[in-house]
Amino acid sequence: MARIALIVFGILVLIVGGLAVAASLIPTETYKAEIEKQVEQQTGRKLTIEGDVGITFLPSIGAEAEKVRFANAEWGSSPDMVTMESLQVALKILPLLSGNVEISRFILVEPKINLEVNRQGTPNWQFAPVEQAAEAAPAEEEAPAGSEESSSGSGIGDISLGEVSIENGAVSYRDQSSGASYELTEINTTLDLPSLDAPMNFDGSAVWNGDEVNLTLTAENPRVLIAGGTTAFTLDLSAPKVTTSFDGSINQGDQPELGGEMSVDIPSVRELAAWAGSPLPAGDGFGPFNIKGKVSATPEVFDFADAELAFDGMNGTGALNANLKGDKPKITGRLDVDKIDTNIYMAGAPASSEGGDTASGGGSSGGGSAPAASSEGWSDEPIDMSALNAFNADLALSAGEILIQKMQIGESALGVKLNNGVLTADLSKLALYEGAGTAKVTLNGASATPALNATFDLSGLSAYPLLRDAADFERLEGNAAMNVSVDTRGKSQKQMISALNGSGEMRFTDGAIKGINVAQLMRNVFSGALTGWNSAEAKDTDFSELGGTFTISNGILSNQDFLMLSPLIRVAGKGTVNLPQKTLSYRVEPKLAATLEGQGGETGSKGIEVPVMIEGPWAKPRFTPDLKAILSDPDGALNTIKDLDKESGKKLLEGLVGGGSSSGSSSEEGGEKKNLEDAVKGLFGR
Repeated sequence: MARIALIVFGILVLIVGGLAVAASLIPTETYKAEIEKQVEQQTGRKLTIEGDVGITFLPSIGAEAEKVRFANAEWGSSPDMVTMESLQVALKILPLLSGNVEISRFILVEPKINLEVNRQGTPNWQFAPVEQAAEAAPAEEEAPAGSEESSSGSGIGDISLGEVSIENGAVSYRDQSSGASYELTEINTTLDLPSLDAPMNFDGSAVWNGDEVNLTLTAENPRVLIAGGTTAFTLDLSAPKVTTSFDGSINQGDQPELGGEMSVDIPSVRELAAWAGSPLPAGDGFGPFNIKGKVSATPEVFDFADAELAFDGMNGTGALNANLKGDKPKITGRLDVDKIDTNIYMAGAPASSEGGDTASGGGSSGGGSAPAASSEGWSDEPIDMSALNAFNADLALSAGEILIQKMQIGESALGVKLNNGVLTADLSKLALYEGAGTAKVTLNGASATPALNATFDLSGLSAYPLLRDAADFERLEGNAAMNVSVDTRGKSQKQMISALNGSGEMRFTDGAIKGINVAQLMRNVFSGALTGWNSAEAKDTDFSELGGTFTISNGILSNQDFLMLSPLIRVAGKGTVNLPQKTLSYRVEPKLAATLEGQGGETGSKGIEVPVMIEGPWAKPRFTPDLKAILSDPDGALNTIKDLDKESGKKLLEGLVGGGSSSGSSSEEGGEKKNLEDAVKGLFGR
């Protein structure tokens, strides 16, 4: 047996030696011509080897070619599809005898690969068909049973790769129909594969759009991977714009799939999008993003379970599905986040006021004198919502806080749908400034002019912080209930306020109008026009009930049924509020009533009515008594006083003239009534 083996080995040595001698005798140009001919026959493209060609047979079958060029398609933008300085290949002979493939060297030096797709969708790597290949195709279809096993790689004894690398390569891609163009430069890679049953390690780097990208990956069992099975797999990708790691398994079957733990860290989504060739509109949003969790992924669909994410300072947990099919990515799933800050994505939106109420649900109404309201106008800065077109979404969200402009919404549950730039938020649970309710907001960023539609049904609200944050109005406090339906459109905050339309109803109870005392106002009406909110003296008007309905047309709010009920005072009113200009023109008709009943009292109580016009800016309106209305019927006012009983008349007179009217006078009822009557006559100059 040993003798036979020696004879066979000797014959192999003679054959290989003969080939080596023959190779040394055949001119190099013959190799080049034959190689170029065979490649052109198989691909329909011309191969040119401008440099030297070397072939060796011992101890390995090897080939080396310098300055190689492979022609591009006729319609290509460059004459060559592939060029390289040199190609070096060496295959060991003896392992082939046992069915093993051992490549000791495979090196590409400075390869430049140009990939293109023409306007008809034809890629330049699609070569002309060859007759021999077409004739061989039926034979492949009629392969005997069990051929799948051998083609899967199980028939391979083993594969071992020695020095396998790419040195300073480049790959470019261009799509002539879409204009898309990408380029990787300074490509350097190494591949380590001692055996199909040993871990495979890949390490590579390249430069993309000026940034270096590094990639390392490991496959635990390459033989299983080649056969279409599942094996352990790790991947780490790092670049200045994104860092990704994966630790799990991979299946390289008909549908490649990853499963395991994954993390993604992006310092700025905006910078990443620009780096990848899809810049987002200018703005402050789309900054830091990171996510980690359990992932199951195919080339088009990513599923995250037990996900933890942070985006633009907002943090959450939940489950997400990202589908990359179609024109836009679509994100679906459930998220529980600490806050949703819409101001980040609305250029020109004012920042939340520092030192204000920041607790969930808004702050308390507070007390004491009110600070001066802002007199600044609405912002003219453009509101750019086109970033809403970046992706589609269907999410079930719960949030501890929602920020919209200056408004602060507390713990909420909402469904969010984003479809082609139209965002719909349906709030089934809404905590707002110590109250609760439901709301629905639709924000349309798909058109050139953003549009907004909102409906709210709320109760138990703290009026002061709500009106302060929603409308810069700081003169009313109490418990509020409201239902509002509004819509608008505009390219800036100012335009949106100017185009606001809608209707609603507001009711306030157990509160106060800050900075003005209606009884004092009535007492001083004949001293001349008043100057506005009297915040220096911090005089307020308490009320038990206040409210009415309103309509809004092009930013002008109109109310015709205002009513305030308070002990000894009834106030009716009507007028308009100019929201764009932050001014008001309003007529109130306060009446000193002959009853101490407040909320629920008779609105038509008898008393002295002193109409007052309120006009000017919100921050500093003018209060002017309507003397013409008062003096048009002085006898009527006098008769009203006469009809009051002694105690009510006394209180009315004290409220009107600022003190008791009968001190030191007769204690008889007639005397009291006479003094009261004289006072009223004196008031009207009679």
